[in-house]
Amino acid sequence: MIDVLNKWMLESSNNFNIIVGITMVLYLGSLTVLLLIRKKFGKPDERTNGIYLKITSCMFLTQLIMNSIFISQVDRNIEYFRQFFLLFQGVVFLIGAVYSYGLYRKDFK
Repeated sequence: MIDVLNKWMLESSNNFNIIVGITMVLYLGSLTVLLLIRKKFGKPDERTNGIYLKITSCMFLTQLIMNSIFISQVDRNIEYFRQFFLLFQGVVFLIGAVYSYGLYRKDFK
């Protein structure tokens, strides 16, 4: 999948810009959701610190899994490896946002 995406990005600069745009939308959307959920959880205390630790732990585990899969599956001659790392980081923030939203619904609904 990564090789196909890399070849697609090499075809034109518009394809590259689409990937960069998707990555930025993932980052900004996920970061916005994370900040809104953090604001809804309230002031930091023992309960919220545990929730933040769960969210951070989930994001870190996702980052480790995605980086290990990326490193083990990709050739050395890939052109846009930095964009893939940034895209994976956007996915990590998305996982954190979804997980934090799930914790919020579980705790407050």
